[in-house]
Amino acid sequence: MAIKFEQVSFSYPSFDGKNFSALKNINLEISEKGEFITLIGETGSGKSTLVQHMNALIRPTTGSVTIYGIKIEKNTNKNKRIKLNPLRQKVGLVFQFPEYQLFEETVQKDIIFGPKNFGIKEEIAIERAKEIIKLVGLSEDYLSRSPFNLSGGEKKRVSIAGILAMEPDILVLDEPTSGLDPKGRDALLELFTSIHKELDKTIIVITHDMNTVYKYASRALVMYDGELVFDGVPNSLFSDKHITEWNLDLPDIIQITKQLEEKLDIKFDSKPHNVDELFNLVKGAL
Repeated sequence: MAIKFEQVSFSYPSFDGKNFSALKNINLEISEKGEFITLIGETGSGKSTLVQHMNALIRPTTGSVTIYGIKIEKNTNKNKRIKLNPLRQKVGLVFQFPEYQLFEETVQKDIIFGPKNFGIKEEIAIERAKEIIKLVGLSEDYLSRSPFNLSGGEKKRVSIAGILAMEPDILVLDEPTSGLDPKGRDALLELFTSIHKELDKTIIVITHDMNTVYKYASRALVMYDGELVFDGVPNSLFSDKHITEWNLDLPDIIQITKQLEEKLDIKFDSKPHNVDELFNLVKGAL
């Protein structure tokens, strides 16, 4: 098991002088390969706090997170023998805002910064950058450009490239499609699917979009008020009676399906994932 949360809670001081509980008794396991996971929940539910524990950016207040065999607890940072950088190479975290990760003069320098920091020779890192920039859907010409002169979608792709260049086993993306138009959103999601399948990496995407969860995820995690309240397949999630309590919507195709069932006074045997499947269900029922 690549990542294991055991009774993890995390709190921090709030403005009123009291401690705010961001995570409450989380138990969770993430495998190294083969999963496309979406992490969902309303704003303030603890999603970003949870993923920052996955590569030891923050430490639990109580409990432990074991990352590739290394146990991280509250006082881990006081133990100088434990090296955290190798963990952050294995679990790559892409922040919601690419500006938090882009700081060099050129795209190439940004992408090779991480590999060089982990001891990769510059010439090897440059060759890796040439491969990665194409993988994220940009041409080699972008390597000489300033990252600050790129569009929002291009900046996101470059920030993803910088993490992929470190060859992580698990890629964690915090709301990577926020602020993008539908075409740009779909292009990025197809990119993550390609990375997941072609490079055999586990992908974890924080999102508010239930259509993304339903279409792409093999596993869905739901956070609510600092607790992990659901861990399972999307089909089960969207059949769960508690979904409205967690302030989650249904995917568009399921909402349309429910309306058709009510109007036609029928019950379909399965849930469609697209319009063609819905059409065939309606056709077969009439």
